[in-house]
Amino acid sequence: MLTKDLLRYKTQKGQIYPQFVDPTNSELLEIAEQFISVFENAIDNRRSTLLEGSKTIIDSSSASPLISRGFEKLLLDRTEFDTAPNEELIAFRNKLFTETSRILSQEQFQDYNAYHQRVLNLIDTDSDLSDTELHDQLYADLPSYQQILSFKSISPEHLLHRYNTAQVQGLLLHCNSLTLKLTDSMTAELRQLFKYLRFHQLLSTIRKEKTESGDIFQITVDGPLNLFYKTKRYGMNLANFFVAVLHQQKWELTAEIQFRNKRASQLSIDDSCGIKPISQQFLAYIPEDIQHFQQMLANKTDAWKIQPGSQFFPLPGDIYCFPDYQLIHNSGVEVAIELFHPWHQGHLLTRLNSLKNETDIPLIIGVSKELEKNATIAEALETSSYFSNYGFTFRDVPTMGTLLPILNSLLQI
Repeated sequence: MLTKDLLRYKTQKGQIYPQFVDPTNSELLEIAEQFISVFENAIDNRRSTLLEGSKTIIDSSSASPLISRGFEKLLLDRTEFDTAPNEELIAFRNKLFTETSRILSQEQFQDYNAYHQRVLNLIDTDSDLSDTELHDQLYADLPSYQQILSFKSISPEHLLHRYNTAQVQGLLLHCNSLTLKLTDSMTAELRQLFKYLRFHQLLSTIRKEKTESGDIFQITVDGPLNLFYKTKRYGMNLANFFVAVLHQQKWELTAEIQFRNKRASQLSIDDSCGIKPISQQFLAYIPEDIQHFQQMLANKTDAWKIQPGSQFFPLPGDIYCFPDYQLIHNSGVEVAIELFHPWHQGHLLTRLNSLKNETDIPLIIGVSKELEKNATIAEALETSSYFSNYGFTFRDVPTMGTLLPILNSLLQI
């Protein structure tokens, strides 16, 4: 991900235009290859050594320093450093500083060499240790001394596409709202896109529209600037969601972008932007929370099976929901579960309102206990007849104690 200072964009007449690089530009491909080579050869070296080699490329490159620094940031994100705390070193350093402070207050030294030798004797180390070597030994756990454990390599062309993707992602971190339009093809890629929405806990409003060219889905997602709860995490989830959008054949994205103390601008891009997908589709991937939920359910009953949500539920007002889970009873009865997390309060109120007169939709509503702390939400839950019959609250994940009674009651309908 690129930080705001590494984004390249222009604003004009209320529109914001990310400045993409040409992924076929031979000069940029060569620079990217140089960066990748430095990172590939940095395994087992220090972070400082890697950054020195990277800085050489930045300083000598004919490309804009902003582009080069962007390449460096994206490659650093693919690098694993040894960040494990060295408790033994921390304890030793604290003891050393305490002892050196004591001897300085109690003893006098005629010159620095005498003090240096006294310190070496104190730590019982090699008397030939230089100041630099002593410094390196004492601060071996600082970021610049961190050892490089691994690097996930990438092709130069892929890096350029990832750079363009990161330009959009960086803008979405400052997004008020996002609207995505997709053709109603119901391909595996489209279903996976909605799974990504749920996986990243991005609750959305989904509508189907009829156009001359066919039906399309219009998906509206709140941006992080519209929230008051964990906006940084939510913004990262929204930015990561854009990666899944790139796998769609036809798409249009509009978003309201607003930097601090700046006027809002509109970002408008579509599948013609030329960015290739930078990740693979994990169509068979089952998230850890699903696996955990499956195990809990299996321990309590073998009458119900659970799987990730994979189909739309039509709701009143031409609105659709794409639930988190789908449960199937041995008798063939199917039930869906939609979860509302602490940053979904607006969507929860909308959902409760749309379901207030419904009695036969096989949809269970799960609400985070954090939301109950909001007086408006608490009142809405208390007065909702639908929630009283088909709703429950949870802390981290649903529990069988609250869920099974609701599931069993649906078998009687």
